[in-house]
Amino acid sequence: MSSPFLRLILLLLIVGGWVALIGWLIQSFLDLYQTVQDIPVLGALLVIVLLVILVVFLVAAVYYLFLFRQPAPTPAPPPPRPALPQSAAEKRAAAEQNLIQAEHQAQQIQDEVVRQSLAEKSAAVARNLAQPRLRVVVFGTGSAGKTSLVNALLGKTVGEVGVNLGTTGAAALYHWPLPGIPEPVEILDSPGILEIGEAGAHRETEARRQAQKADLLLVVTDGDLRQSEYEPLLHLIKLGKRTLLILNKADLYNKSEQEVLLAHLRERLEGLVPFEDVLLAAANPLPLQVNGGTPVKPMPQIRQVRDRIQAILYAEGPELALDNALLQSQHLGAETQRIIAEQLRRKASEIVDRFQWIVTGVVFANPIPALDLLAIAAMNAQMVVEIGSIYGCKMNLQQGRELAYSLAKTLASLGLIEGAIQLTTGLLTALAEVTVVGFLITAPIQAASAGYLTRIAGQSFIEYFQRNQTWGEEGMQAVVQAKAQQLHQSGWFNRFIQEAMTKVFQPGFRQNSRQAKD
Repeated sequence: MSSPFLRLILLLLIVGGWVALIGWLIQSFLDLYQTVQDIPVLGALLVIVLLVILVVFLVAAVYYLFLFRQPAPTPAPPPPRPALPQSAAEKRAAAEQNLIQAEHQAQQIQDEVVRQSLAEKSAAVARNLAQPRLRVVVFGTGSAGKTSLVNALLGKTVGEVGVNLGTTGAAALYHWPLPGIPEPVEILDSPGILEIGEAGAHRETEARRQAQKADLLLVVTDGDLRQSEYEPLLHLIKLGKRTLLILNKADLYNKSEQEVLLAHLRERLEGLVPFEDVLLAAANPLPLQVNGGTPVKPMPQIRQVRDRIQAILYAEGPELALDNALLQSQHLGAETQRIIAEQLRRKASEIVDRFQWIVTGVVFANPIPALDLLAIAAMNAQMVVEIGSIYGCKMNLQQGRELAYSLAKTLASLGLIEGAIQLTTGLLTALAEVTVVGFLITAPIQAASAGYLTRIAGQSFIEYFQRNQTWGEEGMQAVVQAKAQQLHQSGWFNRFIQEAMTKVFQPGFRQNSRQAKD
């Protein structure tokens, strides 16, 4: 049943109910009027009351009828997504603009080695824009047959083939002349993924990095895709990588099993990899013993794969190279921004470190009966101003004080003051550095707690300025709580207490002892 029809039925029911109610009220008032009609004053008063009620009902009916007839509010349409470049000229212009922006932003990076590395990457993308050279990357699990496939495609043995995982320890680049392609195609045999150990993790990182640079990606598997294989494949496809899935070692399966596996892979990758781009291969088939004689090594069965690669590169090569150059320029811009953000965070963290020790020292030298958040916030106001200046936000001390006070209230509402005092008391007691003397039990606890809260506040303000002066959808409270939890889980507080004992508390105790003797 349609929504307008339901609204009409509901409207009729409401109107009918009101009419019935008004009729009942009128009849009731008529009966009552007949009872009191001999008393003129009461009769007139009753008529006035009836008229007022009718007017109220009429106004209410008109008002709610008007509201009911208003169309249901529709959610605001999402903002239009920026148009992606479509033509070759647009893609080239976008890539060139990305490189210009990245080079301009890289001037902010202080590390000359990093800056030079980014400049080299930018130059490589620019060269590929000017003179495209197609690159095919072979990607997959360790010993799925990647190197065997490369050897078979090149028609010669260029890489070592082994039965153990991790035979390909580092990326190996070869040149592959193909008919109809002006320049030799670069074919890269990447390290295997999903290998155990730290070395295996490094090889997988390198393999993923190389796969992201591919114009055409050959993903090699020797059976059904495991979830651990499917996830990196899906990630690369979402990046826009043109992909072929190669079911290698097909000679290990009979014809029926090959058909079932191939159909299953095509069904699983429907909408991600075209039907015709999921192919069978036997790059290094096992020897066959014919009529009990000497085992015979069959020829590699890679013709379908080779023909499909050649057809794609011939038809789509220039477009693939341009798409890849655009993607690499975007990655370069993102990497540049990430490095700048990390550089700013380091500078801001140095400011937080400095104020954390300033506050700790001041509170230790001037202990107060209870931890005064407003006093701490006043000291932190300058910290807010300095962090803001790192991120290009100019503010005065009053603005910094307002932000610091606001965050201090959040610290209190989350119970972090009590938590800081409990943590500090427990650690200092464990270190046997707190005595029953009033100053010695108050000063370190108050000072360490103040330093801890300053640290939480500083890290929260870094997040605030990194987000362009916003706390995000979760709000200030969630950010502060997350920073407190991160500090707690990282073991920072234990290290801070031990360092505070050496830097602040013990020197202070010795100085107080000398002053007492004097």
